[in-house]
Amino acid sequence: MPDPADDPLQPLTNARRAGTPLPTLTDLGGPALLTDARDLLLDHDDLPALLKLVCDDTTVVESPHGQDFLLAAAETDDPLLLEDVVITLLTHPNAVRLLGEDLADAWLDASRTRLDLVGGIALEACARLVFADAARPYGLQDRLRRMRRELPRIDDDFASRAVRVAGALAEHFPAPEISHLLEEFLNHDDVADDAAFELGVLTLRQALTTDTLDTARPLLMKAREYLRDAYCDDERPDAAAFGAALDAVLAYSSGGTVSDDTLRQLQDAVLDIRLNLFRLPPGWRTPRLDTLNAWQRLLDTLTRAQAADRPGAWLHAAAVITDLVAVYAAHRSLDLLTSTDGAVATSTLSSLRAFAGLHAVLAPRVEQTLLAHEGGLALLNQWLDELSVAQDTDQDPTTPVVREQAAALREILIAGRGDPRPKSERPAIALAGLPLHPADADRLAGFLGSAPELTARLAAMWEARQAQEPVDEIPAIATAYRTTRAELRQQCPDGCTGQFAADIERMLLYLLRFLDLRLNETQKFGGDARKYLRQLKKDEDKPLEKELGRDLRDFLRGQGLRVDLEVNNIGAGRVDIAWRPHDELITLELKRDWKNPTWDGYAGAFLPQAISYQVNGPPVNFLVVLDLTDKPGGLASVPACVHVRTVPGPAGDPRPRTVIMLRIQGNKRDPYGL
Repeated sequence: MPDPADDPLQPLTNARRAGTPLPTLTDLGGPALLTDARDLLLDHDDLPALLKLVCDDTTVVESPHGQDFLLAAAETDDPLLLEDVVITLLTHPNAVRLLGEDLADAWLDASRTRLDLVGGIALEACARLVFADAARPYGLQDRLRRMRRELPRIDDDFASRAVRVAGALAEHFPAPEISHLLEEFLNHDDVADDAAFELGVLTLRQALTTDTLDTARPLLMKAREYLRDAYCDDERPDAAAFGAALDAVLAYSSGGTVSDDTLRQLQDAVLDIRLNLFRLPPGWRTPRLDTLNAWQRLLDTLTRAQAADRPGAWLHAAAVITDLVAVYAAHRSLDLLTSTDGAVATSTLSSLRAFAGLHAVLAPRVEQTLLAHEGGLALLNQWLDELSVAQDTDQDPTTPVVREQAAALREILIAGRGDPRPKSERPAIALAGLPLHPADADRLAGFLGSAPELTARLAAMWEARQAQEPVDEIPAIATAYRTTRAELRQQCPDGCTGQFAADIERMLLYLLRFLDLRLNETQKFGGDARKYLRQLKKDEDKPLEKELGRDLRDFLRGQGLRVDLEVNNIGAGRVDIAWRPHDELITLELKRDWKNPTWDGYAGAFLPQAISYQVNGPPVNFLVVLDLTDKPGGLASVPACVHVRTVPGPAGDPRPRTVIMLRIQGNKRDPYGL
């Protein structure tokens, strides 16, 4: 702070401290002050208050020297001062109207040169201008597109704001590369929960705006997984609220019951959010939370509508029909997503959007419920007749939408095509992983094979249950697990099913946890047992595969897996690690490499031996490679260390072979040596 006697802003400082009316810019010396004491003012603690006076003077704001001063103030490198400067400038329409593009450029430049808190504040400020249509989005889109290459140098403060900006940008503009950036942020421990939440909401938006059930339902389950990770990592109430809403939608669509616990979880989460925001000014991401009120109304409607499956409920047929039609029209009568113009969600008819994906998920059960009830169509006709009489006096703006959707529902019932759930060709999928006696499993599988509709409902419930269960508390591990599992199911749809698939996925999860632990471990932390991970000196003997094998065996046994090391008579040879949890043998081949740390290199050098252990049994096993190459740029993240590769069978075998490859990074440098 300057000496009070030499401080041109001392009258402003005194007025703010005393709570008296503030002086005007003219009282402080007029526009000339901005040039005569420029450097002193730009470093003054009361710079935000001065900017308010400047913005209040239209003549000064429109003058070149006034605009030059405002732009210079926007480039301050004091984070606390910059935060207040941003708030001051963005809350004055004149400054935004005249300098929107220039401010956006200045803050974008700051975000390029400063990958710390100052850069994060600047990036967020630029985004707010773009979302307010005060600046064009192309510069911001390009900035985020190029950010992936800078991730190793970004600090936690910048990352936390960049994640929020990326999530908001993806909501406003079609930018598929933004989701890839958010996935990269899952490997940034301090913002992994924020990235998982943004990906969950983004995937939810994709699900609600898609067209078909086959597309919408997998996206809803993927969104649920992201939200589960966000809550598991940081117990975020917003993730819990959206997750509970998805649980209810998935349960209703699969023919299940929306439980009281689900409703209570949503209510508690919304209450937590409201208490956290109590008496705080609304933030630029607050409108998203306002949509939770619409989700709560949807859950209330689903809870009432599911009563239609109880015969006694039809004694009050009008109420049942009303609830079923409300579910059928929910995709047009409720606004379940944040408006892309940043406005708070409203209930007026003109603001509502149609969510075809939600309709595709909920409509089949409504149609089937009415088709299954004798006289369902007649009751719906009577309900429509009564609505047509009352609509002239009904002040509800959504009534025309409800009537239109009810009429569409009637046409579907007349056609008699209540869109059934897809038939399951693999009834055993609903039994995988359950501790059943083989005879009981065979009996249940036989019964489910004769009841495809029940099989489909059980499979849908099981998938929804898996989506809401946590995979791991570390989002990077959960993401790598799900990605690898999806690749495995795509590349080996017939060879990895039932109990064997459940065992493979269990081993995969443990291997990813092992990979993460060894990736993060400090040099020499594990003593001689993990000496094989050390940074190698010139011409030093390289660690052996058996050192990795002993460490991995001890880890897996500590997880409760009875694995064996160096087992003979497997595929005409000796496999490094073998595990037989049930009927089928699962093998792990261990190798080391110090020349070509690429998946193609591993496939060419090691896969012929690895797949030889699949001569009997399902064509899936593991290859674990100890990477001893030099790493001058640091270590790769968990998702970059796992890969699925399918190759043709050897010796004319028509059956392809699939190997899950994992890379354990040895020869690690200390971070200070990079």
